[in-house]
Amino acid sequence: MAADELIFDEGVLAPEPLVEFQGDRGAAHTGGLAILPWRGPWLEAQASGIRVAASAPGPSEEQFGQALVHVQKSRAATWRDLGAAWELLESGGRLLVCGGNDLGITSLVKRLAQELDQPPQILSNRRHARIVAFQRGSGPAPHGADASRIEVPLANGRSVSLHAEPGVFSAKRLDTGTQLLLEALEDEGAPDKILDLGCGIGPLGLASLVRWPEARALLLDGDARAVASAARNLAHLSLETRAEVGWWDAEENCPETGFDLALVNPPFHEGKAVDLRPARAMFTRLAEALAMGGRALIVANRSLPYERDLDGAGSMKILSHSRGYKIIAFTRRSVTRNPGRGRGSRASRR
Repeated sequence: MAADELIFDEGVLAPEPLVEFQGDRGAAHTGGLAILPWRGPWLEAQASGIRVAASAPGPSEEQFGQALVHVQKSRAATWRDLGAAWELLESGGRLLVCGGNDLGITSLVKRLAQELDQPPQILSNRRHARIVAFQRGSGPAPHGADASRIEVPLANGRSVSLHAEPGVFSAKRLDTGTQLLLEALEDEGAPDKILDLGCGIGPLGLASLVRWPEARALLLDGDARAVASAARNLAHLSLETRAEVGWWDAEENCPETGFDLALVNPPFHEGKAVDLRPARAMFTRLAEALAMGGRALIVANRSLPYERDLDGAGSMKILSHSRGYKIIAFTRRSVTRNPGRGRGSRASRR
């Protein structure tokens, strides 16, 4: 990425350990700590010998002379990182903010300068990106972002307000695909063992557990912030004894098998571009995790060719078309070939 290249420009990084949010190149260069909530990048950084964590340590655990925050597509997630980075800075330490113009770094820096009551120091400005620095003193701190609440319908006309950490998928409102999958549950028979693959904050798995009180569930997601939200929501509904939440990447085997119902709302964007590799990797794991005769409900944009990717290990049926989406019912019938085999890739951000 163009913005990442700027961190190695002269005068940007000091020769001391750095705590880096949403990236690891600077942390690798300085021997610092990378904060990577997505399991795929976390696994890659760990394999490269970089010191890495899924979430920031507390300020009483560790302090740094410099912190680097990469601007994200989610403005709320960026502000949460800015607040965490500020707390980890020693007095006099530098807060570095890096991002492309397409992510709105200009307006973000302007607001941050107002909140910190100090002008930014522009360290590098090229390739349609920039890095600026602020110094931590005795002045005000940046205002972080709070978690949000999402209203989710349950069975029998009930609804529940779920906790959503900044930066998780669909953190402001329930997405259309999840709404359609929730509606599709009304026609399903009662399962014993449910898999919510790519669970987000947990609306599908939680609604299923409420609908079928004898069922158990496993909820998996690659975003540690989503996993934390889902676990909190399970506890809020007193469902933690009937379900587990796991931090998981689609390149890893599913930790359990033998599921008779799976619910899948796969990501299909990497930034603004359509990227089907994460969904294909998830389909491979789905075929491995389902019991023989197990059934999966998959929601997709109507134009996406998931039927072709699922071919080979079971039968398929389009249950509905609505609001630009389709619901695919996949039933595992064969063990000869997994769908998506050989075409999978690390599950990416939605």
